[in-house]
Amino acid sequence: MSLNTIREVTEITGITVNALRYYDSKGLLHPTVRNSGGRKEWLYDDGAVRRAKRIVLLRRIGIPVESIAMVLDKADRMDEKILRSRLEELREERKEIDEQISVANMLLLIDDLSADAEVKGDLLDKMFDKTCR
Repeated sequence: MSLNTIREVTEITGITVNALRYYDSKGLLHPTVRNSGGRKEWLYDDGAVRRAKRIVLLRRIGIPVESIAMVLDKADRMDEKILRSRLEELREERKEIDEQISVANMLLLIDDLSADAEVKGDLLDKMFDKTCR
């Protein structure tokens, strides 16, 4: 079993020292050893580093810290309900963002197509009726 210092874990995972301490206080990720050779030093074994990586991935998809404990407590199997729910939320967000991109592109196109304010107004009215009603 190899042990990694808190600094090594930050380099491996990208988690800051403050975040590691926060995760410890929330019960998500504890160092394997807190003291080594009389010095105050946090050390993490391979399992703890793997858990830290899972936390990073869960945070990356927007799982709140409060829910991460439930996901991680399922041992090797992550909580499928939470993950499926978040996946659906992300799909809905992507759909909304795609629609926003389409509207922005249409607005730019309308702006490029006509310098005539009346024509532009008619095009905007039509676009509004198709996208907002």
